[in-house]
Amino acid sequence: MIKVLVIAGPTASGKTKLAVTIAKQLHGELVSADSRQIYKGLDVISGKDIRPGDTPTHQQTVLFRGETYPLVTYQIDDIPVWLYDAVSPHEVCSISLYHALAQSAITDISSRGKLPIIVGGAGLYIRSVTDAPETIDVPIDKEARLRWDTLSRDTLQKELENIDPIRLSRMNNSDKNNPRRLIRALEVSQWLKRHNRLEKKEKQLSELWIGLRSDLSDMEYNIRKRVRARWENGAIDEVKKLGNMVTNMPVVSALGIEPIRDYLSHQKTEEEALEAWEKQEIAYAKRQIVWFKKNKNIRWFDSRQDYLAALVEKEVREWYT
Repeated sequence: MIKVLVIAGPTASGKTKLAVTIAKQLHGELVSADSRQIYKGLDVISGKDIRPGDTPTHQQTVLFRGETYPLVTYQIDDIPVWLYDAVSPHEVCSISLYHALAQSAITDISSRGKLPIIVGGAGLYIRSVTDAPETIDVPIDKEARLRWDTLSRDTLQKELENIDPIRLSRMNNSDKNNPRRLIRALEVSQWLKRHNRLEKKEKQLSELWIGLRSDLSDMEYNIRKRVRARWENGAIDEVKKLGNMVTNMPVVSALGIEPIRDYLSHQKTEEEALEAWEKQEIAYAKRQIVWFKKNKNIRWFDSRQDYLAALVEKEVREWYT
């Protein structure tokens, strides 16, 4: 069984910095679990820890449902980080695609005697690796999606209620109001009606969960500081390069893109756009906190405490060795 360290928590809590420190001590490599950093072209706005001009130092490919995806690694302070730039902004990185990419990275890292360290705040991405749902391999129904993509949220809900009312009742309010999640639920329900079976997967990973959190006021301060730095360091140019990409692509919903577009179209002043972006990030961080609080396996640490890295390293070393 492969041992995997997970460092999770809300945005701006210092996860990557801690993960790099632990990786140096325990010969680890990072696997990003960020739902926007996985896309090409969002280096600044998503906060990738790379510098302009950095080039990948390792590359392989993953075949997923007939499509080929690149797996590259960048270096953060001489530590490899995987799953940046794996997906085109014109594509959708589904949970199942992330699962396939992350599994390939983890297998590669472990095969070389290194410790895989999943680091990020996308709870669904992380769960797809550590506790993959039995439906993870249910394929995409491209023909059905052509029709579902034209339907309203309410119509999608009604269709799911007709096909699988139990599945709809188990969805939380956020998922019920998310067309992409509704479409995936419809897809799974229809597939199960035709096949009436699911392959049960054996668990292949053993994880240690480390969580970072801080005082809410500190978190908000760090978020505001980070947003303003990204604004100054190229986020506006990145949004310009995206151009008029269709609004239903997930990459367009990346935090900050809408406020910057409003600024570029003169609907918001610079300060109004900055404040709107900050509010998006703070609201997202609060949702992350709620999500991760449900996980009773996480061992929490205050990101502000003295000797944080040493305390976490001691915990990880006891588990790992």
